[in-house]
Amino acid sequence: MLAAGAEAVRATAGALLGWPGDLFSADGETFGATLTIDDDARVPDSVTLLRPGATHRAVVQVGPDRRDTSVRKLCVKIPDAYGPGRDQDFLMASSADGAPLHHAALPTDSVAALYSSLWLYLAGWQPVLFGVLPSTTGRDLRFGVGDELSFAISPPVGQFRRIAALTLTEPHDSRVRFFGRNCGGKIWPLPPVAFY
Repeated sequence: MLAAGAEAVRATAGALLGWPGDLFSADGETFGATLTIDDDARVPDSVTLLRPGATHRAVVQVGPDRRDTSVRKLCVKIPDAYGPGRDQDFLMASSADGAPLHHAALPTDSVAALYSSLWLYLAGWQPVLFGVLPSTTGRDLRFGVGDELSFAISPPVGQFRRIAALTLTEPHDSRVRFFGRNCGGKIWPLPPVAFY
């Protein structure tokens, strides 16, 4: 328990300073996916990536795949979101809902109840956090093809609400790198995310 607490402090402090260490760079299981924005999603008006009804090809990476209690990652890439080679990446860590806990990287079982971007983005001019909520969680669960996750946003003080379905469609074998600074289309990562 003490080791898990120390890991949480280390991961949260590293994310705060813009040095998340191995949290986001470590290998994980990778899937092809689709991100489908809900038809009735309440999203910032000027952000075309989040336009209600839009569907995007995505790549999702989760990890680490260990049975111990650990800080987990879930990264989402929308390849070529803003043109060739101009991706949108969301780097999220296991967390808890509501301020201030959605700013903390927390140890969890294999599939966390919430993955949060931890720090703020501007979507249009609206400050938000991005998150993913799996439908089921637990120590002996694993992500798999066919899983539908809820892609969500939260105000700085508040709780996450679903805006889209993130569906894992197939295994993805190519190596993928995720960077918090990969953004565009009126989605701007604020420090420290901009340094990942």
